[in-house]
Parts: sequence; structure tokens; C-alpha cells
Amino acid sequence: MSRKGVLLILLTFLWGHDPQADAPQWTAYNRGGLVNVSDNNSGVATYFRLKRTTSYTFRDVRFYAHIFGSDQDIRFRQKSSRIFVSLPWLYNFTAVSYQRNTLVDVALRYHYNQGLGMLISNTDSGNMTTEMGMAYDMSDYLEDTRKTSYLKLAFTHDQDFRHINTKLELDYFFQISDINVYNLSRLQAMGELQWKFYQNLKLIGGVYQELPADGTYNNQNALLYITLDWSKRLQWSY
Repeated sequence: MSRKGVLLILLTFLWGHDPQADAPQWTAYNRGGLVNVSDNNSGVATYFRLKRTTSYTFRDVRFYAHIFGSDQDIRFRQKSSRIFVSLPWLYNFTAVSYQRNTLVDVALRYHYNQGLGMLISNTDSGNMTTEMGMAYDMSDYLEDTRKTSYLKLAFTHDQDFRHINTKLELDYFFQISDINVYNLSRLQAMGELQWKFYQNLKLIGGVYQELPADGTYNNQNALLYITLDWSKRLQWSY
């Protein structure tokens, strides 16, 4: 048998599933509230998310907008992932994002990453994942436009309790391309505490910060937000 035939059989074995038993589930999320970035700099926080899941696939689109005074943190991200049927703890992923964050002098950053992820735990009350992959971005960081390559490491942990949910997301990008002027390695950290007080309504308090590789920490750039979240299951079949 040819190598192409062996590869085709292997891919069929890894990816195959019953589409009739794998109906998609769509969910929409909307948030609105307040954000604070310093003692005297408060603004508006908005968020929209559209999620599609099946037994073996995950796709979502997220849009964040934090507007306060002359500063902005605007993020758009699309991510898709697929679980290997024969290895249900392993998945591949691809993500594309755009970001404008004047707090760290990013007027516009286009970012792409892909790789493999592992489900450390996946239960009805929460999940924990870790990811590794390659990434690159085109950025006008400090008015310097260039393509930068990274090794990406990520960790997420979601835990659900009766009325309280917690969320932690950590993304570390280690620059592997040549450093021209600035080392663009960074850690992006987000934590949330969510209180489900009525059916599909939640009150969410959270913090988000991008930390540069040089170890400097400026708490004036940490975003603290409190929002009201409304979610709805959509009756879509595609």
C-alpha cells in the first residue's frame, strides 16, 4: 500500500464520527458594564461571544471593547478546535485575533496561532486545558511594523459551582524570531468570578492584563471590570 493510502486511512480513523449523532449547539453571550484602568479612568465594558460546539468540535467568535477616556482595549478573536476521536484528550486548534490596546502602545496587532491542546480534565462541573503551538503577529508596536514569531503556551481552568463560576486564562508568547529593538514576549492573563443569580443572567467581575517579558508590572494598565452577562441557546442546526 502506498504512503498516501496509509495516511488517508489514518486520518479517517482519527477524524471519523457520526454526523447524525453530533448535532451542533449554538450559544450567544452578551455583556455590558463598567471598566476601570486607574483611580480616575473609568469607562464602558462590552463583550459579545457566539459559540458552536459538537461532541468533537469547538468554534467561537469573541469581541471585547473597553473604552475609557482616550484609551481603548479592543479585541476580536476567532478560534476553532477539533478533538481526535481516537485520542479524546487531544485536540488541534487555530486562532486568529486582532487587537488595539493603547495602554501598551499597540495601535493594531494581527495575531495568528495554531498547535495542539490537551484536556487535563473535562467534567460537567468544569474543565482544564493546556496548549502549545506556534504563533506570529504583525504589529505596529511602538510604531514598528514587522512579523514576529513565537512559541505559544496556554492554560485555562473553568470551574462551575451551584451559583458561582470561576475562569482563569493564561497565554504566554515567547519570541523566537530575532529581537530587533524590543523583546515582544508577553503573558496575557485573565481571571473572572461569575455569579449566576437568575436563570441565564450572571454578574461578572474580572481582571485582564498584558505583562511584558522584561518583568515590569504596571498596575495602572490592569483592566478591572464588572458586567452583566446574558446568554441564550440558539436553535440553529448548521
